[in-house]
Amino acid sequence: MTYRADEDFLNPPVSLTVSPESPRAGSTVTLTGTFTNSTAITLGGTVMYLAAGGARRAIRLGDLRSGTSVTRHWSTTLADDAEGEISFIAHTLFDVHRAGSDCVRAASSVLLPYRSLPGAFDNAGIASDDALTVADIDGSGSSLSAQALASAGLSPGAVVTCDGVDFTWPDTVPGSHDNAVCSGQTVLLSGSGSRLVLLGTSTWGRGAGDGTVAYADGTEQTFSVSVPDWYGANAAAAVVLPYRHTVTGRDGTPVSLFTFGVDLHDKELASLVLPRVSGGLVAGTPALHVFAMTVV
Repeated sequence: MTYRADEDFLNPPVSLTVSPESPRAGSTVTLTGTFTNSTAITLGGTVMYLAAGGARRAIRLGDLRSGTSVTRHWSTTLADDAEGEISFIAHTLFDVHRAGSDCVRAASSVLLPYRSLPGAFDNAGIASDDALTVADIDGSGSSLSAQALASAGLSPGAVVTCDGVDFTWPDTVPGSHDNAVCSGQTVLLSGSGSRLVLLGTSTWGRGAGDGTVAYADGTEQTFSVSVPDWYGANAAAAVVLPYRHTVTGRDGTPVSLFTFGVDLHDKELASLVLPRVSGGLVAGTPALHVFAMTVV
């Protein structure tokens, strides 16, 4: 049967499975792609691409007659330092006639643990006084002032003491990612101590949610946080800044940063699951931002 321009046969199905379903950095994953020619014609020069992160394999399938189904496998090893979201893709390209081609794809992803808190940074919350729009901490264009922070001792890379605890402030430039919006990300930990303390603030209301500390022996500890909104000079704040930025200029109302955390068991640490407060940054929805953390 030949190709007809008025025939609606697009999107022959391609499927993708990944094994294991929850891989780790440095582990081997196997991608299985299945493509079925559900059209009424032969698809020519078919090529299936399987991709994992930045690695890719092209598998030539050739001409596939109507009704043909083909499955291919590909194994690759994730980088030892892989972290965050890793995407897996099965992408199939094929010719429908001499002058035209089409493609279909299937995709999935996994979220690997971040190797450190800065690796989990996904929001720019700090802007310079002379460039207000490069950051957005609340989804509506507001931000912390880099100059106000520096005046309070929170300059890039500085060690600052808040509520008796030493933190290293993010070593970032205004407008770059400098905090993690708490949505259940996993961050690797090491060492041990009596308390895990985080430094951050909440926007659009109180940021409340549950997190988890995992220990090297396989046990876990759940904890809850409830962090006040940043707007105003809060008596419980660890740091109060005299103003903030908005899209229209400087807002002279003070804003507050807070310390919060969890008392630890006396065991070797493995990882932290940040409290699941929101699914990301959305104006009008409470979001909890973490700029630094330390174990004491």
